Amino acid sequence: MKFKVDRNEFLRNLEIVSSIVPVKPVLTIISNILIDVKKDKLMLFSTDFEISLFSECECSSSGEGIFILNAKTLVDLIRRLPDGEINFNYQNDKVTIKTKTGEYTILTLKKEDYVDIIRIEKEKLFPVDSLPLKSAIENTIFATSKDTVKLAITGVLIEMNKKTLTLVATDSHRLAYNTINEFFEDNISGTIIVPPKVLQILTDLINEKEQLLMGFDDKKIMFKIGKIEMWAKLIDGTYPDYKRVIPYDNNKIMILGKNNLLNALNSVNVFVNVNTRLVKFDITKNKLTMLAYQNQQGEGKEELDINYNDEEPLTIGFNINYLMEILKRVESEKVKFKMKGEMFAVLIENEESKIGEESFYIIMPLRLK
Repeated sequence: MKFKVDRNEFLRNLEIVSSIVPVKPVLTIISNILIDVKKDKLMLFSTDFEISLFSECECSSSGEGIFILNAKTLVDLIRRLPDGEINFNYQNDKVTIKTKTGEYTILTLKKEDYVDIIRIEKEKLFPVDSLPLKSAIENTIFATSKDTVKLAITGVLIEMNKKTLTLVATDSHRLAYNTINEFFEDNISGTIIVPPKVLQILTDLINEKEQLLMGFDDKKIMFKIGKIEMWAKLIDGTYPDYKRVIPYDNNKIMILGKNNLLNALNSVNVFVNVNTRLVKFDITKNKLTMLAYQNQQGEGKEELDINYNDEEPLTIGFNINYLMEILKRVESEKVKFKMKGEMFAVLIENEESKIGEESFYIIMPLRLK
């Protein structure tokens, strides 16, 4: 069986599919990619047992065939080949790859040696706008936990309630919440926990495409973007009741410029204790004073003008890394802090939210003594 394909188009699809191939696989077979040539279509499959990817591109073929090639060898070779047409010839358990100036041979495995691949069940898919979804993921995914003992919070909670989409992530020290109203065309209901790796791959694939298809069942989530498909296992577990930790009664409100705050934090970060990552906020009626110090090196202090609605000063401490990660996701020019006291959870949000969307972040303070 022979086929030819444009090098750049083939490489683009190959790099997408090979992105999930593990460097140290639990089984050697999944370090390979399955290639299926059928009716002038070249289809590529890969899996790491948790995530599976499928991509399709055009080719010119004589005959049909399925074979398995080592992903790293194939990617390394195609990246080095010049632009133009590449010719493949598959026979006798090997593939010969020819360009204008070169010829290469790679040994193959048989289809029977590979894992079973089940394509996406199209009837479970429904359309969604991709760019709002990408934004919600990027504003949420950073807050997932790395603690595999608490498996549920290593993923992103996705709640679908009629036409509303809500994403939540937490690591017990901070929480990110994003919701989009009128997101689904039809009423969709379900609650699932999705591994962050899946959502990161999805955001990389979305690019500027306006719409994608998604779907889910009890065990997996599925996405289709153009001719690319991804399906992945969900996290099996019970997500904590995040609504219980939302501080609805915080009445001490501070508003200031987001970029000014980020720049000031970046400066004092030089003097933050490497173990505690503590930055102290002294908040008065019109001024925020930030202080970071290390016993061996010195201290850094920044002062910013603010709007603060309470007569009593407040001193509170934060993990500077967590705080800066949150601030980078705030989309308005000014950021709003809603506080209650030194050791109460703080709610951080845009001064003004987009119409039809709501997002906020919660961060737990650090003890000052």
